[in-house]
Amino acid sequence: MSARKSATDRLATLFHSQTGAMASYAIALFIMKGLSLIMLPIITRYLAPSEMGQLEILAVTGALMGIFFSVALHEALYRFAGEAKGSKQKCIANQLFTLTFLFSFIAGLFFLVLIATSEWPSDWELEKNPVLILFGSLTIEGALAMSLAWLRMQDRARIFSLICIMTSTLQVTLVLISLELGYGIEGVLASGFIAHLLQLTWVVKTSQLQFQLPPALFVKTSLRYTAPIMLSGLCAFGLNGAERWFILEGESFTTLGHYAIAAKFALAMCILVQPFGMWWMPKRFAMLDSNPENATRITEKGIAYICLLALSISLFGQWALEFILTDTYTPASQLLIGALFMVLGKEVCELVNLGLLKQKKTSTLFYINLITACAALLCLALTYHFGIWSIIITIGAAQLLRASAIFYFSQRTFPMPYQIHKVGFMILATLVGMYLLHQLESVLSLIVVWFICCTSVLWVVAPRVTAHLNLFSRPSSKSL
Repeated sequence: MSARKSATDRLATLFHSQTGAMASYAIALFIMKGLSLIMLPIITRYLAPSEMGQLEILAVTGALMGIFFSVALHEALYRFAGEAKGSKQKCIANQLFTLTFLFSFIAGLFFLVLIATSEWPSDWELEKNPVLILFGSLTIEGALAMSLAWLRMQDRARIFSLICIMTSTLQVTLVLISLELGYGIEGVLASGFIAHLLQLTWVVKTSQLQFQLPPALFVKTSLRYTAPIMLSGLCAFGLNGAERWFILEGESFTTLGHYAIAAKFALAMCILVQPFGMWWMPKRFAMLDSNPENATRITEKGIAYICLLALSISLFGQWALEFILTDTYTPASQLLIGALFMVLGKEVCELVNLGLLKQKKTSTLFYINLITACAALLCLALTYHFGIWSIIITIGAAQLLRASAIFYFSQRTFPMPYQIHKVGFMILATLVGMYLLHQLESVLSLIVVWFICCTSVLWVVAPRVTAHLNLFSRPSSKSL
């Protein structure tokens, strides 16, 4: 009896610790992402749309260079340090931290010196100083990502969340001060660099990471493992980031600034999807083994949830942007539905890839991502001069085709009992609703369209929601 009680207590303690850790990560995520959304109406009162466009092109360039500079070595930490124990694990972490720091610091310093010593074109709207600050920040980004990953590996969720929340708050404060003092985009970038530098110092001190040069064999092994992951990251960037350059080439910094605001507001849908993902992702494989029918129904409900969010943000987001932004950013509200269309397929992909992941067919996922990204970039290169909406439609369609391909190969690899016609109907109702919400102007018409489309999506999953709930309310045969 005591042994059973002891085991139960241990399980309860483990459950509460995992739940607490998940809650800490969720709180940190919501605060960090929420602060970026809250700051939008404030920043737009200090920066013109063209300046927002410059900030966006710098951010997307930094994201791409960060992929190259870090070589995704934090994934090697999960792979190699995750299997080690004790002092060996700490040794691997120190070596990977040192390797990442050297790669990012040397690469960032090289470009920093190159840009500082070169003559900057006088006809460029983008000035030299913001670019220098960007590459200065990139010198520490790889080490920061590695140290934060090591902190998560140690299951130190609370200190991780505290560090992220405090440094995000500091960054917001510095941004407000710099904007008030008139430093513009240079102040925004410098604020991020200062906050990240302090964050790196805090994390390294907390996690007790140290510099330790890795042997050449370990460097080769790590790079062989992370290179394909880096290429996957580049494929993802082709569908979510590269379009900014095409918008700038085909339009202007001002149009890119409007798009940047719409894209950041569309991020609200991704944030609201994540609680479902945090609940579902850890248990989906176990449920797929024990109850494939139920796992499939939950996946379908997740798709319905994404569709409802897309429709709701399409309607209320337009009104919110018009209300909280200045008149110079009015076009951003007209681009919001396009930005949501671009992320709709991306979020669906995260749910329908279950069969491929179950069978560990990650190479299939990589080739789908690679082919889709290359095809999308080719189409963008041929059509970007038709305007921003041609770019939006190209990326949105590519994401939906990617989701369809992943769904098809996932079903071939591990068939799941989807009700395909109903899933297709939900997606179609969402796309039609988003199109009408973009075209109509009457408030009554907008509300009616939103209500009909949301009701259609709910009608598809409502019978199964009721059946799912009845499983819990119906008495079992044992109890009878």
